[in-house]
Amino acid sequence: NALNLFHENKDIFVDLSIRSNFNLPKLHAARHYPAMIMMFGTTDNYNTEYTERLHINFAKDAYRATNHKDEFVQMTCWLERKEKILHHDKYV
Repeated sequence: NALNLFHENKDIFVDLSIRSNFNLPKLHAARHYPAMIMMFGTTDNYNTEYTERLHINFAKDAYRATNHKDEFVQMTCWLERKEKILHHDKYV
């Protein structure tokens, strides 16, 4: 099984300092797929679009809105403004 082979050998990436860890949602979910398929059947609606979309909204778009200096503060303000606009739109 390719997934088991990967998990058996992934430490080499940490040993070579290519990655510091493998705490990745997709990788974690992949370990649960066989049991879930046996319990519930096909994997309809098992996708990562939601988390990938969040990454684009919360990280990439926010970073692009900064001047790339002291970006964390700027990204936080940008996200706050986006949330306030969203709440206002829902209210109105």
